[in-house]
Amino acid sequence: MLKPMFNTVAETYDLSNKVLTFGLDKRWRKACAEESTSGKYVVDLCCGTGDLSLQLLQNIAPGSLLVGLDFSKEMLKKAVEKKCKNTNVKQAATSFTFVIADAAHVPIRNGCIDDIRIAFSFRNLIYKNPKAITYLREVARTLKDNRQFTCVETSQPNNSFVRGFFHFYCLRIVPFIGGLISGRKPAYKYLGKSAANFPIPQDIMTMMRKAGFKKAKFKPLFLGIVALYIATK
Repeated sequence: MLKPMFNTVAETYDLSNKVLTFGLDKRWRKACAEESTSGKYVVDLCCGTGDLSLQLLQNIAPGSLLVGLDFSKEMLKKAVEKKCKNTNVKQAATSFTFVIADAAHVPIRNGCIDDIRIAFSFRNLIYKNPKAITYLREVARTLKDNRQFTCVETSQPNNSFVRGFFHFYCLRIVPFIGGLISGRKPAYKYLGKSAANFPIPQDIMTMMRKAGFKKAKFKPLFLGIVALYIATK
């Protein structure tokens, strides 16, 4: 269901994100990219159109290998276009590529990745997914011991007024505006609903620990509407 949906919205995905977040999505991805990195093998999981990958390129060590993985061919086409146009890619002393792959079956051997990042795609792995823990275990499987999985994702604000406005925005405004821009209102109805019903941070951290991560923490951003989740294997 999700793969065809993301293929259909790929062309307008970046514009929709920019409009719906008032341009703040770039700042939030930057926060994810700037979280301390270690090691030379870095993966941007569910990389979409490649915005986080391009941010990571500016923060990882020279000589590293950066791989963006996504199951949507159309999203990756946009990512490759950005890569080809980006001057930082040509100047970077880093190997950088995109690969078509499903997060349920990551084509990487056990324990060989130093750092995994994901931006605003994490909820697609766990929202109403009975195999959510399995997906998280797949992430943990590829990481080396004592390495980090970091993601930035929508969250549930503690303040009841902020939370109520956030839910209204996700359930009413997101489908309307996203539908106008993309012509695919059902896709943005799903995206809004998955954001409004995303688990609270404490439940996310519990899931991460059940999946095999030793430690998990979160940092609220923008009144708790967004959070940075950091888990260590």
